[in-house]
Amino acid sequence: MPKQVVDLPVGGYGDHETEFKALFDSLNSRLQNLIFDEVVTPAASAEAASTGQFCAIMVLGHSDRVDTPGLTSEQRRADELAASTSRAESARDWLFDQIAELVVAQGGVVPADISSLQSVSLATAACGSADLIHLTPSSPDERAENRRVHFFVSTFSPGSP
Repeated sequence: MPKQVVDLPVGGYGDHETEFKALFDSLNSRLQNLIFDEVVTPAASAEAASTGQFCAIMVLGHSDRVDTPGLTSEQRRADELAASTSRAESARDWLFDQIAELVVAQGGVVPADISSLQSVSLATAACGSADLIHLTPSSPDERAENRRVHFFVSTFSPGSP
């Protein structure tokens, strides 16, 4: 299997929303299918197969700027970091559940938890509002685009170019 790298942002969270399943359920079917094809399926295939395939996924959580009056800059940053952490962890947990379902459907045995995966690595990082798409959002839609998770997926076999 040749090495493959995927970079897939998924945005549209509402203000203070962090549950990835709710976001996923609200997405159009084209984007849902893309997430399954580019993120879930490669991970499940690597975990279910004994072919030496591996999959590493980094989930980055992002937040919009918090503009709540009366908060200090430290409180704003803490709120942004908390939201982005929750988004990344929720997406990772949803992803593990999807991988588990596909592995079982393929006749495999699912590890008890994320750290027990044999051929898949799932990690998260919180970005807060450090990487805004819209620096000065002018609409609720632009704010929702800032609130997102970002999947970085690398699939590979040892020794592949």
